[in-house]
Amino acid sequence: MFKANDGHLQMPMFSSIDSLPENIQKRLEASWAVTFYNQVFVRIDENRFAVLYADEPSRPNKAVNVLVGLEILKSGFGWSDEEMYDHFCYDVQVRRALGYRDLGEGHFRLRTAYNFRLRLTNHMQETGENLFEQVFEQITDEQLGAFQLKTDKLRMDSTMIASNIREMTRLQLLVEVLQRVHRMLNEEDQQQYAEAFAPYLKGSSGQYIYRLKTGDVAGHLQVVGELMVQLTEELAACYGDEPAYRVLLRVFQEHFHVDEAALRPKAGEELKASSLQSPDDWEATYRQKRGEDHKGYAANVTETCNPENELQLIVKVQTESNNTDDAAMLNEALPELKERTDVNEMHTDGGYNSPDVDQTMRELGIEQIQTAIRGRKPSTEKLSLDAFAWELDDEGRPRAVTCPYGQRVEVTPGRKQDRYRAAFDAAGCEGCPFLDSCPTEPLKRTPERVLRFSQQEVDLALRRQRSAEARVSGQNLRSAVEATIRSVKHPFDNGKVPVRGQARVSMVVLASAAMSNLRRIHRFLAEKSAQEAEKGHQKETKTDTGESGSSFFGSLWRQVQVLLCMVDPSQTAQIPGVC
Repeated sequence: MFKANDGHLQMPMFSSIDSLPENIQKRLEASWAVTFYNQVFVRIDENRFAVLYADEPSRPNKAVNVLVGLEILKSGFGWSDEEMYDHFCYDVQVRRALGYRDLGEGHFRLRTAYNFRLRLTNHMQETGENLFEQVFEQITDEQLGAFQLKTDKLRMDSTMIASNIREMTRLQLLVEVLQRVHRMLNEEDQQQYAEAFAPYLKGSSGQYIYRLKTGDVAGHLQVVGELMVQLTEELAACYGDEPAYRVLLRVFQEHFHVDEAALRPKAGEELKASSLQSPDDWEATYRQKRGEDHKGYAANVTETCNPENELQLIVKVQTESNNTDDAAMLNEALPELKERTDVNEMHTDGGYNSPDVDQTMRELGIEQIQTAIRGRKPSTEKLSLDAFAWELDDEGRPRAVTCPYGQRVEVTPGRKQDRYRAAFDAAGCEGCPFLDSCPTEPLKRTPERVLRFSQQEVDLALRRQRSAEARVSGQNLRSAVEATIRSVKHPFDNGKVPVRGQARVSMVVLASAAMSNLRRIHRFLAEKSAQEAEKGHQKETKTDTGESGSSFFGSLWRQVQVLLCMVDPSQTAQIPGVC
């Protein structure tokens, strides 16, 4: 039965914190722990997680906001589960961050955290609803409002996140699958297939590979494939619903080609990036980027970047298979970002452009500003469309165009959808220095030069223009997002998270992003508090010193005034408050 935890709102009369020395209490209240409590913990909407618990009367759940808070702290500090639990039990800062002022309150077994994660994961896999993502965005939206941050300009970048899986060769993966299939079989079937499995049960899959010579691998692949085709056919009836059998069937279909003539292992270039990388993580994929191999996922991070903001916050985190195109993640995120923020400018690198993104940007009224443009560079021998000035209608369609020589004409629809034409007066083109490189074509029957183009070409031209303007201005709003990526991945060794599966990887990356936001907020509040304290000190010093500018000389001047009053009482009226 779900029950919200609001006990932290009532402060106890006596607590463990109250027994600390006064200076230690002040240090605690100025630490990140109090900022976490005020800016993260109290904002957690526990009711979102009520669907994970039974409706009928039963034992109430452990505090959901505490479990969510611990997940954020665990990822943000890179703790193991045991370290997280020890910090919860004995760390005063962690207790304060989670709303506890006494070390004897709120204890639970570590198994409770495991069960909570399992419920979250199962709920996401069954419904597609990521409750952890929802609470991250809800907390962030409240933080954006609390600090009055402008969200009209956003920036985005992606990074590779490695899953917690072993690096395996192709043959080692297949042998590992066979070993797990053998463990799946009942005792009778193990005896029936004992001879077939015998070569693969002498040690681990890694030890099996270690004993092979390089030239023998192809032959062993063929033998493994022949055993796999036999097993997929004979075990389907009894073991078809078992996870080990489903992995067997998947890797066989991914690694082998079967026709009427024979079975053969697929060549390396025939294997897809989405093929299984480990039997422990069915969703991890393969990608090669900048000459490096990656097995796992891609995290796409979006944050505010308006220069007027005193701090910037991460507003969205996406976790997808690492063979997902950057442009696809941007296109998926845009509608929600438009709904949650005031975005009208999206700053990205060159990997985020596509026709679908251009169309979504037009529909939502957002301009994309890229540091580079993916695709073929325009020809240097001919003017490209970004040399023309474009006028658009409310829907982002071209309405008029002005050539580099200054001739402006209306744009008319072409014969096909999303095709257009602009007819320039040939007489007006006489004497144009760009005529030899002009992309327009002269007509034979009428004195016109016609420019034919598509909506996609106009979108590309506009992006090139915005990219060039950004370079000229010298203000690159996108570059700082790389430091944000670093802050999110920093708790994980070499960018490898300690979990497997897209649901769990997503939770861990979201939690780390929430902690990155918290650190920024705490740093901002600490600097603001220090500035206010300094102003107060300066004001106090000025009041104490008067016009002398120094407390020593101010005190000396007051003593001189008193002596003057004693020597000449007539000075009393001229020096009020002294004599």
